[in-house]
Amino acid sequence: MFHHFTGDGHPPVQGALTAEALGRILDAQPGLLSAREWAERAAKGTLRDGDVCLTFDDSLRSAYDVAFPILAERGLTAFWFVYTSVLDGGFNPFELDRQLRNRLFPTVEDFNAAFLESVTNGPYAVEAASALRGFDPQAYLAGYPFYSEGDRRFRFLRDEVLGPTRYREAMDALTQSRGVDPRRLAENVWLDEACLRHLHGRGHVLGLHSHTHPLRMAALPAAEQETEYRINRQRLTEIVGEPPTTMSHPSNSYSAETLRILTSLGVRLGFRTDLVPAASPLEHPRVDHATLV
Repeated sequence: MFHHFTGDGHPPVQGALTAEALGRILDAQPGLLSAREWAERAAKGTLRDGDVCLTFDDSLRSAYDVAFPILAERGLTAFWFVYTSVLDGGFNPFELDRQLRNRLFPTVEDFNAAFLESVTNGPYAVEAASALRGFDPQAYLAGYPFYSEGDRRFRFLRDEVLGPTRYREAMDALTQSRGVDPRRLAENVWLDEACLRHLHGRGHVLGLHSHTHPLRMAALPAAEQETEYRINRQRLTEIVGEPPTTMSHPSNSYSAETLRILTSLGVRLGFRTDLVPAASPLEHPRVDHATLV
């Protein structure tokens, strides 16, 4: 599972790979399968231990500019899981926040400290302080060993304490205090339709990743979840001329209802973001490239 890359005009962000680092990972994994062959084996139930494919999440232009040429040189294809709101001129705050904390602070740990200070001195200070008293950073997100204690504390406050609306308030306040124009941060971040058509034409597999990439898909009402994936499916079908049948779960958040909705939309193959063994065809495990590094 790959996300961010650096090089070819893309500045470093937390966890971003260089082309050279990607090459080393590919060299260490002989016998990689094309996306379509992996999908065919999964559908037939003939996947074997050691069958490995490549996946790219989050519609990121850096993956296209830096990683795609490396794959092309080696004759490899991959799954690209795309959220589509950004294709229509929208911004994904989740990704812009990543750009903010990586490009406007000396280090990510400086951002984590600034965010913690902002929240613990803001309108939700009492609630945040109470939650943090019982917080064990080693136990939270234990399946993702590349997160620092500061990363885990930030994500705990974001996802478990504040929730989407209050987190957005906190980040907007922090962004405004730095005098940042979000549009400047969004330049050259996401794939466009031409990139997607090119990938499809070269044999790569485009799949669903929701329309707006909610951080907590499982917490949304069923109707909102269905809207997320129905719009996502419609836009990708319009772009490449065929409906997607694969997906990955944004932020690893889903429920039994999510799986039912995806099945009703014709999705036959899905991926988690961790190594929990597959409980269904829509829950295949993946290893994050940061863990490989």
